[in-house]
Amino acid sequence: MPGGRVNIFTKIMIVIVLMLVPIVMMYNSSNKISTDVVERELLQVNLNRLRFFVDQMDTEVDRLWRAAFVIAREPDVVQLQFRSSLSPTYASLEAKKLLMEKLDMQSTTFAWSNKLTVFSPPSGVAVSTNLGQQYDEAYFADAVQDNWDYRHIRTERGEEMAFVRHLILPFTPLSKPTNPNLYVEVTFSSDNLVDMLERFMAGSGGMPFLYHPDFEPIRTRDSDSKLIQEMTGQFAGMKRLQEGSVKITFHDEPYLINYAESAAVGWYLVDFVPLKQVLEPIDQSKRIFYGASLLLLLLGLASAALLYRNVQRPIYLLIRAVKSLRRGEYGHRIEELEPKNEFRYLIQQFNLMSDEIRTLIDKVYMEELRAKESSLKHLQAQINPHFLYNNFAYIQSMAQLDRTKAIVAFTQHLSQYYRYATRTEQQLTKLADEMELIRNYLEIHRMQSERLRFDEFWEEGLMELLMPRLLLQPLVENAIVHGMEGKKGEFLIVITGSRTENGYALTVDDNGCGLPKEKLEALRASLQQPSASQSLGLWNVHQRLRHYFGPSSGLHLEHSVLGGLRAALIIVTEGGDSHV
Repeated sequence: MPGGRVNIFTKIMIVIVLMLVPIVMMYNSSNKISTDVVERELLQVNLNRLRFFVDQMDTEVDRLWRAAFVIAREPDVVQLQFRSSLSPTYASLEAKKLLMEKLDMQSTTFAWSNKLTVFSPPSGVAVSTNLGQQYDEAYFADAVQDNWDYRHIRTERGEEMAFVRHLILPFTPLSKPTNPNLYVEVTFSSDNLVDMLERFMAGSGGMPFLYHPDFEPIRTRDSDSKLIQEMTGQFAGMKRLQEGSVKITFHDEPYLINYAESAAVGWYLVDFVPLKQVLEPIDQSKRIFYGASLLLLLLGLASAALLYRNVQRPIYLLIRAVKSLRRGEYGHRIEELEPKNEFRYLIQQFNLMSDEIRTLIDKVYMEELRAKESSLKHLQAQINPHFLYNNFAYIQSMAQLDRTKAIVAFTQHLSQYYRYATRTEQQLTKLADEMELIRNYLEIHRMQSERLRFDEFWEEGLMELLMPRLLLQPLVENAIVHGMEGKKGEFLIVITGSRTENGYALTVDDNGCGLPKEKLEALRASLQQPSASQSLGLWNVHQRLRHYFGPSSGLHLEHSVLGGLRAALIIVTEGGDSHV
């Protein structure tokens, strides 16, 4: 936009957007009101369901407790106190059998599975529908009469969690008799409550469970135990009444919590309902509305398309082309547009002018390329002495330790490395010679750090490939300098060479620290810049590849399957074998 003025197309789009803004604002207000109403109604409906569940549970629990009083008044139970278990007679055995049948009959009258037991301390006789437990005075030492106790019991199926309560005769509501005549035990398994929770959960979309601060929560069989534990922690930290509803945010998701306390057992029934799931129809309606708004916006764009195609786009292309020339991109061309009008003539004249400028600067550009090649040789001369100084320090330390063999092996690799690296008169070499340099270079580093390991894999015949010298070495050096630092344990470098459909790919993988996505994208972008702002070695490799093999070739960077960074030399040739 020359002079900072807003163009015609932008003005039209602003008008269209301003027309849609009031509609969107009105819809958002209406949507919020609807959401609030749904939340309030959902809280009330769920709370009523919880009340009904708790009433059902308390009714069944009270019926079981009243059965204890009925059993205690049975004549056979009263007579049980006068029968001894030490010398059973036929009459006493017959009486116990009859009492067992009555207990079984009483037990089956309830919807819940339960166990009924009668024990007389004076006679030591016990009769029970639970055949898995041995009853004696020691068992009833921790008898609980005033409330239901949640504990482990032993049944025919093994140990399980159950609610237990005892009627102790003579009956005293607030204290335990010193010498009781009779115990009546009533137990019911927590599986009964699990079954009720699963029926309650069906079709509700919530996650109900029973909570008591002193015990593990009672939950459905297929519920997420970890999620229930976390929800239990949330509920435990809340200030609670006998019943209530509240809205919370849990794991960045909104939830509606309903809870009600059972007067019979003292546990809370808690139901967490994901609000997002409940409000899905409203959200769906919102998405439809926004889709319709987007469609209106697209129609507005279509209405401005004719103006954009005939006026705005040609002006934009001309402005962008002029800016490209100012940045030095003299090869920029504008694609000729339809229809044929005054702007097409201007574009043709601009392209002719750009061609003439390009012709004039070609010679200057080639001189600049030769200057870059000379700069590369200068960089080699700067980098190698720094590498040499580090190696001298290693040789000195080995000499102080009198490790002659290590010094001999190290200097052999070092001499072979420099014999190759200092031959600046020959710019092309075979891949086999380049790899010999890499092996010497890696062996030098491996002798200084035993945790370095490297492998190489090549397709047959690839070692005859001709390429510019010192293309692979900067990639390996970059892997060691940046990937090995901060990496604990073994550091692995894998060099691979393979043919592609239109050339070759030489890759260097490492299992080092790698780069975050943002830094990797920034590094890729720096390779395309006219001059190096960072990673000078990698930038030089990329530019030399493009200069020698063409613009389709270059250095590609990506995350490695080993966990670190992958640097790949992509060489594109006409037939794939032009330099072999």
